[in-house]
Amino acid sequence: MNKNNRKEHLYATAFKLFLTRQYEGVSISDIEKESGMTRGAITYYCKDKLGLFYDVIRHYLIDSQNLDFKLQEMNFESLKDFMDAYVQSCQETMARFRKIDATIENGSRAYMALILQVCNFFPDLHQQYLENRNKELMIWIKVIQAAIGNKEIKEDIDVITTARLFMNVFYGQAYLDALSMGLNTMELKLQFQNIYKLLKK
Repeated sequence: MNKNNRKEHLYATAFKLFLTRQYEGVSISDIEKESGMTRGAITYYCKDKLGLFYDVIRHYLIDSQNLDFKLQEMNFESLKDFMDAYVQSCQETMARFRKIDATIENGSRAYMALILQVCNFFPDLHQQYLENRNKELMIWIKVIQAAIGNKEIKEDIDVITTARLFMNVFYGQAYLDALSMGLNTMELKLQFQNIYKLLKK
């Protein structure tokens, strides 16, 4: 295994443990055992558990959850296409969690628990997470403005309010579903479609 693969393997293993047990429930010994790497190999990449937690959170919850990154290879020419791409990216995130650990039944709950820990441990990463949400709002605004310009949807709508509505539906759905079995992406898609029908010309 080359250096990059070893680092990715370490990050994936640590993320699985942090996702399922939370930070306090994971020790360096646990990471050694699960990854098959020695403590020296682990500390080569990160000086301690907190440093590893920081890097793993940045990799999996900040950088990869940037909507620019998630949608960069998806093609969409309309608001409807964008909605479908957004839901698809949610499905892929949930699938990635299940791939990391097939025992994770509720990826939404595990994800939210980690985000709350980020608030406590790393104010700078929490700020980056919030900045990603602001970027997401700007993307929704841009897509909705384009849909108005292309006469896909009505002109007499408040663009910012509509963008926030789509986002609030997603985050509200994610929160509610975190209390049960995890994000229901089919329900999310249906909610988006209902909003879209109201916006159509």
